[in-house]
Amino acid sequence: MVIAFVGYVGFRPERGTCYHLSRALARHVPVVYLNPLMSLKDWLTWRREIASYSLPDVEIQVLSAVAPGALRFIPKRWRVPLRIAIEGWRSLLRLRQISSYELVLWATHSETALWLHRVLRPALTCYHRVDDFGAMNPTFIPLERSLAQIADLIFAVSPHLQAQHQRQGRDAILLPNAVDIRFFAQALNSPTEIPPDLSALPPPRIGFIGWLYPKWIDIELVLELAHRRPHWSFVMIGPKVDWHPRDLPPNFHLLGQRPYHQLPAYLKGLDVCLVPFKDNAITLGASPLKLYEYLAAGRAVVSTPVPDLPNFAEVVWCARDVEGFIRCIEEALPVAHDPVLQQRRIEAIAPHTWEARARYALEHIQNALQARRDPASCPSIGRDAP
Repeated sequence: MVIAFVGYVGFRPERGTCYHLSRALARHVPVVYLNPLMSLKDWLTWRREIASYSLPDVEIQVLSAVAPGALRFIPKRWRVPLRIAIEGWRSLLRLRQISSYELVLWATHSETALWLHRVLRPALTCYHRVDDFGAMNPTFIPLERSLAQIADLIFAVSPHLQAQHQRQGRDAILLPNAVDIRFFAQALNSPTEIPPDLSALPPPRIGFIGWLYPKWIDIELVLELAHRRPHWSFVMIGPKVDWHPRDLPPNFHLLGQRPYHQLPAYLKGLDVCLVPFKDNAITLGASPLKLYEYLAAGRAVVSTPVPDLPNFAEVVWCARDVEGFIRCIEEALPVAHDPVLQQRRIEAIAPHTWEARARYALEHIQNALQARRDPASCPSIGRDAP
């Protein structure tokens, strides 16, 4: 078996789910990862970055298609078919070497995956819904429906997405996000030093790490917390998307994006971590990576009621509004660095590793392939991921 992973984002750890799951799958079977189209400048930057990634334990080949400016200067009605052609033919040079009997196409949010499915006729096609893109932008709904139609197996990161497919008469396998526990547990190691730009801020430090995107992150809530508690330092680490802040309170600190390998060090310097997701269709379809990563770092966490929260109700504080967040943070601060509670948080997250997710997905893939070869059997797709 060879898995052709058609990523909707580039193969880099900062991009999250696609990178981590493809690496975990590659510990068991060969994986070919197709990057989305890049400009020459982006490709050269990515090449420098990937040289620093540690991949000794996996069999994974990353393919990249390059075009001037990633064709962003071309009108969208022409750009999409051109991008599909460039990405698709680049991948065919490699994938044509694999027997269709052995090929599994793992499709994410990508038009190119539709084309590859038609051309390659793989033994199995899996559609991995990592977000509700249709809720973000209704123009994406036709692509989501087309990917679901071609898929032999559908994996969904949240119960909300799973239910969507069930209403459409399709079974979907719940496969939430996960975490590299060993990597984030570095936050508890004595040699790990808190970065100077964070250690210079007065404690207590209340933080968020991730994309600052107002469509799903309740930035106004965090700003109000900063106004209400001026003696707390609020730290936001990550890139801004469609947000142009003005007149921020003095205790609200935007540190910007930081390299992935530094995240455990930054987490070590935070007393309480926030998951301030909004209550809307976008977040109902999400599986917040940061919730898993915070807990793997032993951090105290206060979160809105995101879909993944029931699994961690005993170790995470849940709040719905400003008053609730203030109350929960005040409860969390005195016990944030208690070694016993830190260990309890890590134990709670222990079953939710990328390795466990990969094994679970492969079980369904192998069952489905067996069903193709032996019609008397059928894939087991009714259970949820561990």
